[in-house]
Amino acid sequence: MTGRERVEAVIRLERPDKVPVAPLINEHAAKVLGVPLGDCFSNPELATRAALKCYEVYPGMDMAVGSPFGIAYLSPYVDAHSSWFFHWVLPQPGQDEVPQMLENLIISGEDYDLLMEKGLLYFLRPDRPQLNSFLQLFVSGATHFKPLADKIRELDLFVYAGSLINIPTDVLANLRGLQGYLTDFIDRPQKMREVCEWMVDDLIALGLQLVRQAGAGLSQHRPTVLLGANRASATYISPKMFEEVAWPFFYKEVMAIIEAGCVPVIHLDGNWTPMARYFRAFPPKICLYHLDDQNDIFQWKKILGDHSALMGNVPATLLAHGTVAEVDAYCRRVIEEVGEGGGLILANACAMPHDARIENVRAMIRATERYGAY
Repeated sequence: MTGRERVEAVIRLERPDKVPVAPLINEHAAKVLGVPLGDCFSNPELATRAALKCYEVYPGMDMAVGSPFGIAYLSPYVDAHSSWFFHWVLPQPGQDEVPQMLENLIISGEDYDLLMEKGLLYFLRPDRPQLNSFLQLFVSGATHFKPLADKIRELDLFVYAGSLINIPTDVLANLRGLQGYLTDFIDRPQKMREVCEWMVDDLIALGLQLVRQAGAGLSQHRPTVLLGANRASATYISPKMFEEVAWPFFYKEVMAIIEAGCVPVIHLDGNWTPMARYFRAFPPKICLYHLDDQNDIFQWKKILGDHSALMGNVPATLLAHGTVAEVDAYCRRVIEEVGEGGGLILANACAMPHDARIENVRAMIRATERYGAY
């Protein structure tokens, strides 16, 4: 089976020939090439070289490698990573630092009505990237990334994210700052729901338009839409708050992705284990849940394992600072317990850490070859 075929079989809760493995490599690619991240961040040619180098260093991957090109941070897209809306410190050439968001209070609780009246563009940062510069970089990237797209087709790999949709509460969290966002669940929950209702259809339309422009995700028959979610997790709010304020819009977005004929890849940062039962409301054998290491993937297997595929969740600390033996032992446990009967894609929790040890990433891939055959 090819990587794409393995992953698609897992999503259908069928058993592939072995457990698929997906080191989600973006910024880490710069380390693989041996250059500072800042050198790749605004250089699509070098970023492409870095991504292609990963296929030499890490054979056996089932998902496509991203590149350390920072176009998402420069894009006028409604996403937490966009420096058009949020205050990001980005690596410059010669710097080997990862991007860092400085959390600012962009709107007050009294500004929700102003937000709905004026729209998000009213709150663009005055020091945002220039549109002409972004467009030039985007066109240049499209040209340089062709060899990477060709490699993904050649290897027939699964594409993790053909597009992106945020849940409305995460957008509010970034606009309000964490403290303001959390107190709004007490002080103005009805206003939060009103703003989420105002926002959700546009977030859906934007994400689906992007996936239509991108086509069918290279070699895939059904494109993927990544739904990112963090600050509606139990790390921040109670399940009751989630149900009353966030869940209706989370549900609407996932169902819109499904109805559009796409695969929802639901990327869950923070502890969503107390909310896992809600996700049984979605149709079975169609969603893929990518869990970071704050989630108890073994408990998720008990709650959702007969319903949907799980992806995760080798901790970033283990990949960056653990030993090969420790990585192997953790991966073996996940494969044997969560992968029993199918439904597992072994992957790093969230994104691959920039400073992950190459030997540890190789150990994660080898673990599926040692322990993952069905």
